[in-house]
Amino acid sequence: MDWEETEMSITIQSAKAQHNLMEWSQRVADCRNSGQSVSRWCSEHNINPKTYYNWQKKVFAAMIEQQQLQLEAPQESKPRFAELQPPAVQNNLVAAIRVGEVSLDVYSGASAEVVTALCKALRDVK
Repeated sequence: MDWEETEMSITIQSAKAQHNLMEWSQRVADCRNSGQSVSRWCSEHNINPKTYYNWQKKVFAAMIEQQQLQLEAPQESKPRFAELQPPAVQNNLVAAIRVGEVSLDVYSGASAEVVTALCKALRDVK
C-alpha cells in the first residue's frame, strides 16, 4: 500500500467512524428520551446493552471533546452591537470608557449584567 492508498484508507475509516458516532448519538438520544430503562429499550431494539453502553461512552466522550475544543478555540472578534435606549436623565453618567474609536457611557441604574456584557464586548475591540 502506498502513501495515497493509506491516506484514502484513513479517510474512509474516519468517515465510517464519524457515521457510526452520529448514528449511535441518535440511538442514545432516542433511548434517553424514550422514558424506558436502557435494558427495556435495548431489548425492544434488539441491541445488546453492553454494546449500547459502549457506544454511549463514546458519544459522551465525543461531546466532551467537542465542548473542550469550543472552549479552547479563539473567540471570533466580530463586532457586536446592542441598541440601547438613551437614559431619561442625561446627567446620571457614572462612567465613560473609551477604547480606540469606541466609547461606552454607563449611567446610574445600569444593571451589573449589562455593564459586564458591554465590557466583555469592548475587550475584543482593536
